[in-house]
Amino acid sequence: MMKKNRIKRFLSAAAAAVTAFAVFPASGAYAEELESAEDVLQDGSFIYEEVDGGYAVVRCTASILTKFPGIVNGVSIVEIKDGAFYGCSAIEEIVVPETVKKIGDNTFMGCTSLKRVVLPGAITKIPNNAFIDCYNLQEVVVSDYLTEVGDMAFSNCKSLSSIELPDGVTTIGDSAFDTCYSLTSFKLPDSLTEIGEMAFSYCPIETFDTEGCSAFKFADGILSDKDETKIYRAASSMTGDVYIKDGVKEINGGAFSLCSGITNLFIPDSVESIGGYAFSECLQLKSVDFSEGLKTLGDGAFAYNLALEAVELPVSLETVGNGSFMVCQKLSKVIMQENLKTIGDNAFIGCTALKQVTVPKSVEKIGDNAFGMDFDEEGNQIRNSDFRMNVSAGSAGEKYAKNNNIDHDSSGVDLKKLAFIVICVGLLITAIVFAVVLMQRSKKSASRSAKKAHKEALEKEAEKNYKKIAGDDDADDDSDEEDDSEESDNE
Repeated sequence: MMKKNRIKRFLSAAAAAVTAFAVFPASGAYAEELESAEDVLQDGSFIYEEVDGGYAVVRCTASILTKFPGIVNGVSIVEIKDGAFYGCSAIEEIVVPETVKKIGDNTFMGCTSLKRVVLPGAITKIPNNAFIDCYNLQEVVVSDYLTEVGDMAFSNCKSLSSIELPDGVTTIGDSAFDTCYSLTSFKLPDSLTEIGEMAFSYCPIETFDTEGCSAFKFADGILSDKDETKIYRAASSMTGDVYIKDGVKEINGGAFSLCSGITNLFIPDSVESIGGYAFSECLQLKSVDFSEGLKTLGDGAFAYNLALEAVELPVSLETVGNGSFMVCQKLSKVIMQENLKTIGDNAFIGCTALKQVTVPKSVEKIGDNAFGMDFDEEGNQIRNSDFRMNVSAGSAGEKYAKNNNIDHDSSGVDLKKLAFIVICVGLLITAIVFAVVLMQRSKKSASRSAKKAHKEALEKEAEKNYKKIAGDDDADDDSDEEDDSEESDNE
């Protein structure tokens, strides 16, 4: 199960195979197609085509190769095309002629019987996937002018126990020696300046010879850069409690893979990223102490850790990669913090003891089969019927649970619904306030009208009374005048 489900390596190998098949659909059909081409030749061992400077080997058609000529029909062989020897499973030894100046990707991929290879002096780079899946390859003689080892160049060369890289090599590519199970020691060239992701993953290396190599150092069982800010590989013999040194910022992919004796791991807050499969197959690892500072957890970072029981992820963590904790069969408790944004595909698949998780509402994306999934005996993905999720309403966690028919409890309020309610309440309050204002204005208007009417009534009443009073005074004056007149007449 473990080897079968190493996602990254499987996909990489598959991609390389697709590339190789794209170069030649099938040797028989391809040979028939080439027979009609004027610029292509073939003999009993190879199919060639003309290139600048000579011939290029397009495809090896021999089941058993006893000799690799440097000259054909008086023309030099100067190049080997991509995938030219792909799947030549019966060939045990290849001595590439000195006339060859260039070798393509996937050149000897899948030559499962190949034990020995001698490369010519003009080859300065071992191409990508050059010897991938050459299970029996034991010896490789390389050029003194070599400067680069390509990505996955010797991946899955399980029998390769040693290789001498000359001074002049500056780069070892991603997964260059991945799964070289017989590789127990390695000498770094003095000129080396770059080591790729997972370059030595799943290699049981005990020692690195860094004497003369100023860019890297090997101390206390750990290969790191000279400033000890990045860990590239740890000795597979490490046991017990492991404390990552404070100041380390990055742990390279596959750095502690196959360190099966580690029981407890302590990571300082200086570590910001842990690469793919960095602690994969640490079979006795029971606990991990994550300090704050970690932001990224790579694909398969803790995959296949069968003894791991509980994990509390730090609040600084933003990304859990694809398959980060896949097939951690004893993992029963996972605590995820707010601030986590992405949980990758298959992140917790095969964690059969994990019955319940709480997904923070900050999570924006959950990949396929991240939770509640397992493998059956044939490796097919199946759903755990007794798994349950605690999620926030309207969140990515709730969406994942619904889409995968997983039992779940939703808490909180759907933000969209809440926003709709708030808007409606706001409109209602606005309408009420507007109505109250109108009523107040109406009351004030009515009050002023009433006061005016009352005032006018009082004024009218006063005027009436005044006229009445004024009228009585006039009558009295007339009476007095009449009395005076009468008195005058009598005299």
